[in-house]
Amino acid sequence: MSEPRPAIVALLLDAFEACCAVADALPAPARGPALGRVNSGGWIVAHLAAQIDAWWNVGAQQRPPDAWLAEHAAAFASGAAPSAPRFADARAALDRAIANARNYIDALDADALAHPAPWRGSQTAGALVARGCAHAFVHAGELAAIGALVGAPDAQLPGPLRHSSGHSSGEA
Repeated sequence: MSEPRPAIVALLLDAFEACCAVADALPAPARGPALGRVNSGGWIVAHLAAQIDAWWNVGAQQRPPDAWLAEHAAAFASGAAPSAPRFADARAALDRAIANARNYIDALDADALAHPAPWRGSQTAGALVARGCAHAFVHAGELAAIGALVGAPDAQLPGPLRHSSGHSSGEA
């Protein structure tokens, strides 16, 4: 019998699912240009996809970057000038990034989490997973807030946590 998935890895998968669920529920006005000073829904989704692709696909697995994300990389970087990529393109890129990362992330065990992630300097893979959880949930919340501004119902974050809900509080 294999070891259960570490809780932090399960939480990362839950964070990805929460982002996808909130993105899918966004009303049309939240999928277009930015509302006031907040990021556009398309930018948020593309930014998250770019981070997942960079860390878990390009960095961890040494895969080539997603073509669409690479073409628009400068626009999705933190601190980039506001942009509103086409939401459907960004959402498709998020699906690709997660699908390409999934087998690698699923294989992370306690030992792998304790070791440095060479593509991120001295940061351990566990710290990177934790940061990825925070990053994804922050952007799920940002998308939910934008949705709320245009009439979407409460996103009920963090969501069902179907991957991590079976873990006891004592697991890491």
